[in-house]
Amino acid sequence: MRTDYAGRQQRRITDLRNPHFWVIAVLFVAVTLSHYAELLSEISVLGQISLPAALDLERHSVERLLYLLLVIYSAWALGITEGWALWLSSGVAMAFRSFLISPHLRDAVLESSAVLVVSALAIMLVRARQQARQGQEMLEKAMENLDSSRQRYEELFTDASDAIWIHDMEGDITLANKACEKLTGFSVAELTGKNVSQFLSPEALVLAREVKQRLLKGEAIEERYEQRLVRRDGSEAIVQLATRLIISDDKPRALENLARDVTEEKKLRDNLQFYLRECLRAQEEERKRLASELHDDTSQVLLLLSRRIDNLSSEAGSYLSEKLRSEFEELYGLSQQAYEGVKRYAQALRPRILDDLGLIPALEWLGQEASKLSGVRVEVKTTTVPPLAPETQLVLFRIAQEALNNIHRHSEAAEASLVLEHQGNEIRMTVSDNGKGFELPQRLGDFASQGKLGLAGMAERARLVGGDFEVNSQPGMGSRIAVRVPAKLFDEESRQARPL
Repeated sequence: MRTDYAGRQQRRITDLRNPHFWVIAVLFVAVTLSHYAELLSEISVLGQISLPAALDLERHSVERLLYLLLVIYSAWALGITEGWALWLSSGVAMAFRSFLISPHLRDAVLESSAVLVVSALAIMLVRARQQARQGQEMLEKAMENLDSSRQRYEELFTDASDAIWIHDMEGDITLANKACEKLTGFSVAELTGKNVSQFLSPEALVLAREVKQRLLKGEAIEERYEQRLVRRDGSEAIVQLATRLIISDDKPRALENLARDVTEEKKLRDNLQFYLRECLRAQEEERKRLASELHDDTSQVLLLLSRRIDNLSSEAGSYLSEKLRSEFEELYGLSQQAYEGVKRYAQALRPRILDDLGLIPALEWLGQEASKLSGVRVEVKTTTVPPLAPETQLVLFRIAQEALNNIHRHSEAAEASLVLEHQGNEIRMTVSDNGKGFELPQRLGDFASQGKLGLAGMAERARLVGGDFEVNSQPGMGSRIAVRVPAKLFDEESRQARPL
């Protein structure tokens, strides 16, 4: 309300400063004085202002015509509101003369009515003209904004660091930016008109068609997917691709693709994965060597030492004092304890049962050992699984081992379960407990930053064999981990992440 009032006040001040306002005001007063000259005849100066008398006319039609011209002038120069105000004032002035003074009432009323009708139409015409002009100005401004937006979009499109191209539904490229030149080795002019199939291997072409079909079905592909392109020189480029369907008039017209070259990143990531895989393999080999030495060397020496102590104690028992016999018995107990400890450490480093009997017996043994050491009742359930690569078996065993160790150290659980099952083309293993649980981070990669290195290591082991790792937990609700790995024998091809 205050804003509107201030706007009206400001407009009034502006009108008073407008010279057209004073010209119209003076002319209106002059025409009105002339229109009522008979009433002002006794006033010497005002009584002489009479246009009909100056033109030797008997009626006051000239003033009515001048009222019409003033209303049109006011609407054009001051505005529609001011025009209507002068129209009303002129109508009042003409009405008083027509009904109170004019000797020709009928003619005066008709002339006044005609003036008012014509002036009203003139005001509406001026209003329509102003609206048309405003509309034209708005249209011109919108066109300028559109041209500016189009120019900015073209600059953004052309200079984008990511490669962007648009191809029609048949795959012919219609538009490409400069980054496509670096990605493909072709200039923008050379790319225009080429079919995208020229840059795709048969496997990549199958993926591209699958993406197209999904988009045509209305499925949203929110995440980027990995695609392989063939450059001009025959080399391969690995890109992370986002594809969007362009629709016009409710019909699919084209596909827009935004690609980020991740060839070097992919190579670096593959090298890091290879290095990590080799480190884990070397670690397992070293575990296996140490376990073998502990079992075949150190534990045998301890067992022999234990038996020699027992033999000495038996042979010289009758010649020894009670104190020495007690010492021998204590030494024998310590040697037995050391022997059992070494056997346990050797099993923990690399249980021979995994290499000799396979994954399922090793998991059952692991559950039994965890129950003995931690007091947590561990139930192991397994189904028949197809032959797995040693690397896959070892990954599942290590994840189960780490999970049970975490339950023992942190969960305060009374019960836990380990389930191994074969589902379609996958092997699924879950380890759950009824312990105190914990708060999950937003991302799986945040486990390491929170100090949960065991969980981060489990996730990395699963990823190295082409598997998926999942953790579910809530405070007071226990925890559950699940790992899925390919059921077929593992090879280099299955290690690559499948797009989409």
